[in-house]
Amino acid sequence: MRPRAFILGFLSGLILFVALNLLAAHLQSDCGLPAVLGFSACADDIRRAGFPFLFWEEGGFAYRSNFYPAMLIVDTAIALGGSVIAGFVAQRIAARRRAVPGDESPG
Repeated sequence: MRPRAFILGFLSGLILFVALNLLAAHLQSDCGLPAVLGFSACADDIRRAGFPFLFWEEGGFAYRSNFYPAMLIVDTAIALGGSVIAGFVAQRIAARRRAVPGDESPG
C-alpha cells in the first residue's frame, strides 16, 4: 500500500491548523495579523498567537510579554494528532475507492 494518500491527508491537516492559527492570531490581536508579523505600526497593540490555546501574548500600553510553552506543546500535539487522523482517514478513503469494482480511474 502506497502512503501517498496518508501524506496528502496529513499535509492537509497541517495546512488547516496553520491556517486556523493565522486566523486566530489575526482575530485575537488588536491590529490583526500584520501586527503579529511585525508589519503594523499600531501603538499600544497587544499581539496574540495560538489555536486552540493562547501560547504567546505581547504588547500593550503597560508592556507585557507572556509565553506559555506548555500551551505551545499542547497546540502542537493537537495539530499533529489531528493531522495523523486526517492522514488515516484519507488513506482509508483511498483504499475504499481502489476496492470498488469497475472503477478504472488512475489514482
